Amino acid sequence: MEVVKESKTVKRRSKGEQSRNNILDAAIVLLAEHGIKGTTHRAIANHSGLQLSLTTYYFKDINELIFHAFKRNSELTIEKAATAWQDAFQLLAKLEKDQPLSNSDKTDIQDHLTALAVDYIVHKVETQPTMLAVERLLFSLTNSTSHFTELAKFHRAALLKPFEQLCAAFNPATSEVDADIMFTVFTQLEYRNIGNSGDEIDKAEIHSRVHRIVEWVMKAL
Repeated sequence: MEVVKESKTVKRRSKGEQSRNNILDAAIVLLAEHGIKGTTHRAIANHSGLQLSLTTYYFKDINELIFHAFKRNSELTIEKAATAWQDAFQLLAKLEKDQPLSNSDKTDIQDHLTALAVDYIVHKVETQPTMLAVERLLFSLTNSTSHFTELAKFHRAALLKPFEQLCAAFNPATSEVDADIMFTVFTQLEYRNIGNSGDEIDKAEIHSRVHRIVEWVMKAL
């Protein structure tokens, strides 16, 4: 069997891409902990364990580096969110049937959706606190510069899609508005609990607010 060896060019590219991502990942952590002012070339080099010269080799200046760190954080967040609502969509598939739902069915769906949403929020708070902190920082930079504004709009639009799909199952005519409100409430619950874990997370508060918003969105049934 012929063995295909990886070319030196491919190896260099892979190593370079890994170094670049390591720099961006270090910048993401620093952005979450110290904000933009605390995210410097030297701090990034120290955190990533890479030479200071590499941080300037891959990015022409600190502003470009910081922007790409926000962009990478956005890409990773969107990737994780893409499959988060699959269980909810499977549950809502029954709404596509012609037969009307009983009050008991509606209550079951509402309770199940609430449980899924609470698990989704708590899981993000516990496993993605750094990404959430950087996302919150990105949204705070809207209207500061055009490239941050565009990235924030793209990021929000991507995260809104599953909410719009979910809300459309109940009331297509108002799905965009409903999704925007639901997304805003869920996001604020996530941000409010950044840094908390285990019993520190107020799950009762999250449940009560999620249950109310799900109940409100399902009003059209």
